[in-house]
Amino acid sequence: MLQRRLCAFHPDRPGHAACVVCRTVVCQECATAYDGIFYCARCLAARQAGGGRRRAPVGWALMLLATAALLFASVRLAVWSGALLAGMR
Repeated sequence: MLQRRLCAFHPDRPGHAACVVCRTVVCQECATAYDGIFYCARCLAARQAGGGRRRAPVGWALMLLATAALLFASVRLAVWSGALLAGMR
């Protein structure tokens, strides 16, 4: 299906890949594989300039939330285990 579409920058060339970010169809000359993923020149430049760093705080927040949940669960388990052992005496 992609072979029938034309490059967004070279209308006389068939499409080779679609940019993973903006879904623009590009020819083989315009397609750039970066870490095994195809990007158009505009999205690759934005990624290399730091455009992909905006999601990092969300990742850190999720990791912090997961750590707090595990800490809470382990404290609850320790208290429950202590109470269970105290009742066995």
